[in-house]
Amino acid sequence: MSREAAFSALFDAVVGAYPWALASRRLRVWSEVPAPMRPALFQLESGPEAYQWTSLARPRRTLEAKLFLYFDSRDPLTPGASAINAALDAIDAALTPQGADAAAGRQTLGGAVHDCKIAGVPVRDTGDIDGDGVAVLSVRLVLG
Repeated sequence: MSREAAFSALFDAVVGAYPWALASRRLRVWSEVPAPMRPALFQLESGPEAYQWTSLARPRRTLEAKLFLYFDSRDPLTPGASAINAALDAIDAALTPQGADAAAGRQTLGGAVHDCKIAGVPVRDTGDIDGDGVAVLSVRLVLG
């Protein structure tokens, strides 16, 4: 299992989960993503990496990615949280194990990883005050 295959499979899973106007594996600062290009998804792949030696011959590697979600929250009739909630629900559904993965109790992203899970507490700013909504999720990828 390679790092590139793992990060690519994660991106493929989340990019297809929601109607993003823009999606990239290269992070952009939210102020550089104008409202017409939102909702936007960016995957940052510079999180911590750990090795756990479960056998003498082969480590189990754990990688982390951060998903940055940007929203235009300027519509005065719609709470900024509505779009964030819908996107987070879509990502949750995309990362929910199905079929053989569900039976094994893990998400393998089509065999690219041993397991994939959202980790920690998402950061959320609904953008109700300034019109710029943002959410950040950490995703832990365990390679075999």
